Amino acid sequence: MAQSMMLIEKCSHCVSWYDIDTGELQGRLGLPDFPHEFVVDDEFRYAYVGHYGVQNSGIDGTDGRSVIVVDIQKQEIVHTYDLGEHARPHGIDLDGEGRLYVLSEWTGHLLVKENPRAFDQGWDHITPTGGSKCHLFALTANGRTAYSMNLTSGDVTVFDPYDASVKPISIKTGEKPEGRCLREEAGILYTSQRISNTVAVIDTDTLEIKRQFPTPDDPCRIYYDGKRNRLVTMNHFGGSFSVFDEATGEMLHEQKTPANPLALCIDDSCDYAYIAIDCEQVQRFNLDTFEVVQTFDTGKEPDVMVILPDGFSKHWENKA
Repeated sequence: MAQSMMLIEKCSHCVSWYDIDTGELQGRLGLPDFPHEFVVDDEFRYAYVGHYGVQNSGIDGTDGRSVIVVDIQKQEIVHTYDLGEHARPHGIDLDGEGRLYVLSEWTGHLLVKENPRAFDQGWDHITPTGGSKCHLFALTANGRTAYSMNLTSGDVTVFDPYDASVKPISIKTGEKPEGRCLREEAGILYTSQRISNTVAVIDTDTLEIKRQFPTPDDPCRIYYDGKRNRLVTMNHFGGSFSVFDEATGEMLHEQKTPANPLALCIDDSCDYAYIAIDCEQVQRFNLDTFEVVQTFDTGKEPDVMVILPDGFSKHWENKA
């Protein structure tokens, strides 16, 4: 059966749904200006979208102060959580128990909502990260350890979102750490440094950097391909994605994109990856051959995406 993609289109100020085989638009929902990161619950019922409020991290502004809850089946906004002073929500995630975590880049705090389906107001835990300009984070399944990527302090800070009395631990990884990929079962956190142009491999038991290796220019995101034991970096200003052998850090492949890449998603089978490109396109490429097998058009500045289960479009047939 056909699968659908849920895609943030940041400069069209909306979230859209597409048939990933045909590129057909299946729905579009307007959001406040410059939405960005979002996360979907395990049941694919609700998406939680951070209203970042500016186009990118280099732009001033604190208008974004909320998390928007979207009913995916109905393609409707059903609630908005107010963040108060904790502006510029960027990183956002759910733990294994379904609790919601939101990172404020403005105040450097991680906010926790234990029941994000309560559709009320207020946050249950608010904990400082210990870093500055905290952009993204990684989270263990039980939610008790978070790793914050701090753009201007040049470190990853490790802390317990439920215990603000414990001082965060700083790991200096290089200039502008942003990309992160946690392999909790392997005890490894990968981070990519956008200015240093490196990947750091961190042992999550000792919190020490085991090794580092160079990348092409501006590796803003990093992903793990478990089928081939490879790492994939998306290099924004480098205008490419690159593939590395995990064990050695050797670069196996680099491929230019038609414009700067903005986000990437590997499917559950690790057969294909989807890459959002800053020319209003999403491309699908084969992870064995790197051949681009499909391209479809999108709204302005396509970004974070999630592949929905087979046949999910039955919930909104004939709505687009």
